[in-house]
Amino acid sequence: MKNNIGEKLLFIDTETGGIDSNKHSLLSIGLVVWDSSRSIIDSTEIFIKHKNYIVTATASKINKFEKSEHEKKAVYSKKAIEQMISFCRNHFDDNLLIPLAGHNTQFDVNFLKVFLKKNGRSFDQFFSHRIIDTYSLLRSLYYSGKISDDISSSAQAFNYFNIKVNNRHSAEGDAIATAQLFSHLISIL
Repeated sequence: MKNNIGEKLLFIDTETGGIDSNKHSLLSIGLVVWDSSRSIIDSTEIFIKHKNYIVTATASKINKFEKSEHEKKAVYSKKAIEQMISFCRNHFDDNLLIPLAGHNTQFDVNFLKVFLKKNGRSFDQFFSHRIIDTYSLLRSLYYSGKISDDISSSAQAFNYFNIKVNNRHSAEGDAIATAQLFSHLISIL
């Protein structure tokens, strides 16, 4: 049975070919279902195949992007969207917009919006405009004095809370770690 929308969040992370969502390739999307019991229910990573990859040298180094390895797991856009929708339908009510969460989430949302639009879909068809960002929460806790160190980057935050990230700079690994970070943050709040 599916929980009500307020009881679950979909944590997202993307790995990309650069920082420009209108130019660089979306390489993968990590999806993590988190519920209000502070549990991770399920996760997946969807790898996206492109005819032409637009990947900067910096992004390639950070993501450890190798085209031949990537393409072993990747699917073309239409299939990737089908996989994303199927994953979401397994956990969220079809009649409600899915609430998103992540770290510096607007970056990931921008890539997701462009990706969906290029493929004839609308972000607003699936996802709520309300988004939780752990960066904003970390800054708020720092400004309020509840956290003494400025740990607003995900790497600093993961280290501070001793969160072990499996496969750092993979969309799924980072999304899982961010969901774990969120659980720590709401304990402080």
